[in-house]
Amino acid sequence: MMLVLEVCCGSLQSAMNAVAGGAERIELCSALEVDGLTPSMEVLRALHQQFPSLKIHVLIRCREGNFVYDEEEVCRMLSDIERAKEAGATGIVCGALTAEREIDVEVTRRMVEAARPLPFTFHRAFDAVKNQYKALETLKELGVERVLTSGGAATAEKGIPMLRQLVEQAHGEVIILAGGGVDSSNAQRIIMETGTTEIHGSCSVKLPNGERVTSTEEVRAVLGSIAV
Repeated sequence: MMLVLEVCCGSLQSAMNAVAGGAERIELCSALEVDGLTPSMEVLRALHQQFPSLKIHVLIRCREGNFVYDEEEVCRMLSDIERAKEAGATGIVCGALTAEREIDVEVTRRMVEAARPLPFTFHRAFDAVKNQYKALETLKELGVERVLTSGGAATAEKGIPMLRQLVEQAHGEVIILAGGGVDSSNAQRIIMETGTTEIHGSCSVKLPNGERVTSTEEVRAVLGSIAV
């Protein structure tokens, strides 16, 4: 069984540390303190040039706050998807909800289509929907490849029961990417008890200045804990 660790990186240094630790795929974003925003395209280009075989899934999120977007914001994100593809992205991470906390089918469809032929991950807006079972079926119909989720809980570890049900419901048609508080102490348990094959975490440490940066040692530790 092929197990995958996706490392969430909020800076060029974090991404380089993740690669040094053995990561083969990252989610590149900025502003992790607000749960991530669209990263600099210059950072994306630099990473792609330095590590051409690295899988770089790029978060596209134009602002912090909720995931209900107006047309101007949608157009900005569609443009950012195109820019990310040109700059070396190998996957797109995005998504939108309605005010009723359901998948915004039309907006998400436009995002998925703009991302093609790259794979599309619906991000943790999924954890804000009213009904995750219904939402997963909707995302299947939209052709989404992955759903990043903690199972609606504060962390993936706390969300294990729901994650297990989502993995069963996905039935291999969509990858359930378990994220939220994933580290070397719980990665193996999350995989074993949910049946997922992919996990997502920042593998970060806090620097003296308060900044969080991906730790090469923690990446290695997580990869070591899930090695089979």
